Amino acid sequence: ERVDPAAAADPDLHLNRATLLQYLERFQAALEGLSRAAELAPGWDEPRRRHGHLLEFLSRLCALLANRVRHWGALGGTGRDWEGIGRDWDGPGGAGRGCGRSLTPPC
Repeated sequence: ERVDPAAAADPDLHLNRATLLQYLERFQAALEGLSRAAELAPGWDEPRRRHGHLLEFLSRLCALLANRVRHWGALGGTGRDWEGIGRDWDGPGGAGRGCGRSLTPPC
């Protein structure tokens, strides 16, 4: 894959790509793109705001899934149907996989 150096330094393109990745539910890559956009444009609040919103969404999603799995277990289910959910999200620090750990603030 060839990368245009001018495009690689454009925070708008990183923000747009991160938005697309978020809709594709590739949350780790979306968080990385938002962080890169924030690094490239330190005075621009939009990437940080979206990063925070995405982290909040993922936190809520993890809480809902944990509650759903507990409820499912109480009904006799194994929770195996839920095993793959949240795996794409590695967290902004890259520590661990999926849900169940503390969130770090955006860049």
